[in-house]
Amino acid sequence: MARKIKIAVVAVLILFFLGGAFIQARAAESLMAQPLREVYVKYQRVGWQMYEFVVQTNLAQPFDLQYEWRIDNKETFNAETLRYFFERGEHVVKVKVEDKYGNVVYDTVRININFWSLKNNWFWWLLYLVVVLIIIYYWIVKIIYLLNRRKISKEVRFFMDVLDEHGWVEKLVAEHLMKVKSKKLKIKSNKQTAGQRKISR
Repeated sequence: MARKIKIAVVAVLILFFLGGAFIQARAAESLMAQPLREVYVKYQRVGWQMYEFVVQTNLAQPFDLQYEWRIDNKETFNAETLRYFFERGEHVVKVKVEDKYGNVVYDTVRININFWSLKNNWFWWLLYLVVVLIIIYYWIVKIIYLLNRRKISKEVRFFMDVLDEHGWVEKLVAEHLMKVKSKKLKIKSNKQTAGQRKISR
C-alpha cells in the first residue's frame, strides 16, 4: 500500500513538472508567434555629424527579423543597428522591418545637422576666435584712448575707466610712456653735455 502511494506521489510530481514545462513552452511559442505590428526608431548623437540608430518593436524577443535602412533614399543598409556619418543639412532616415510571417512595418525619422551645435568643434573654435578678437580690440581701443585721453570727453573717459577697472592697460601704457620720456631726457642731456664740451673747448 505504501509503495503504491509513493508511486502515485512520484507520478503526480512528474506530471506537475511536465505540465509546467509544457505551459512555459506554449507561452514562449505564443510570444514567438506574435505578429510584428509596431516599429520605432530610437537614435542618439555620437558626435556632431555621427548618429547611432536602433529599432524597437512590439515583440518581446525580436528574432528572425529583417532590417532595411534607407538614408535620404540614396543609400541602403541591412543591419539591426546603424551608425552613420551625415553631411550638414536635413536628412531622412527610413527603416523597413519584416518578420518571418511576412509582416512589414516602417518608421521614419528626420535628422538636422546644424552648425550651431555644442558637439561641433568648429563652433567652439569660432567662439574662441571671437573672444580673442574682442580682447585684442579692447586693448587696441584702450591704448588709443590712453594716448589721446585729453582730447576725449568726460563721459567716454568714465566709460573706458570702468572697462579697465584694475588699470592693467593703463599701467602698461604709463610704463611705456615713462620709458619713452626717460630716453628723450637722456638724449637731451647727452646733447646738452656735448654742447657744453664744445663751448668749453
